[in-house]
Amino acid sequence: MRHNIVMRATRVIYVENDPALMGIFGSLLEQQPGIDIVKSCTSSTEALNDDTVDTADVALLDLGLGYGSMNGIDLGIAMRQRNPNLGIVIHSQHEVGHVLPLIPQHDSMAWSYIPKTGDMSVSRIVTILRSTAAGQSIGMGAEPVEQSGSVAELSDRQRAVMALAASGLGAPEIARRLNSSHEAVRQELTRAYRILVPTMGDGEDRRTRAVIAYLHLVKSDTWIDS
Repeated sequence: MRHNIVMRATRVIYVENDPALMGIFGSLLEQQPGIDIVKSCTSSTEALNDDTVDTADVALLDLGLGYGSMNGIDLGIAMRQRNPNLGIVIHSQHEVGHVLPLIPQHDSMAWSYIPKTGDMSVSRIVTILRSTAAGQSIGMGAEPVEQSGSVAELSDRQRAVMALAASGLGAPEIARRLNSSHEAVRQELTRAYRILVPTMGDGEDRRTRAVIAYLHLVKSDTWIDS
């Protein structure tokens, strides 16, 4: 008799201090098969005070969590003390080599790094999350992936429409706020998407990828020594 084996979804705690990025990126991850976002937090304090730390499989942590909060490395260490089986994935636009010595030598397994870039596919991120939850370490010695596009390449008008798109507005509302036509806004968005995301993978949504890339590029995620 053949038995169907159902794989349990990987339970993820997501900690990101940028609400816009958290909303877009978290929603994108939740749509992926095999991923269950059990908790989304905007600070280290909120994450550590939640009981889901004890039962999660992996934590996806922003490296720079803002003034007054632990950085992602220290938060990962604290979370691992509560849950020794928790995989830790650092998500940052900054290279992590200079902070690797902060990870205890005896507890350096199941730590991974995902660069915050617009050209990292969602399927690759899912693979890293699931692999880290299974005990592997990925990308901790690698240089960050270079951004595909640049905010500097956008015109002032394109920056304006992308800023509104990143806040969740559609083309009709953006047109109303900028006192422009829907068609003009649609064309500017299309041009901006192509600058921010020059290449696309199969089945990926260019708008979502472009908004994520835009947020990564404009966010001042400055490392603060703790």
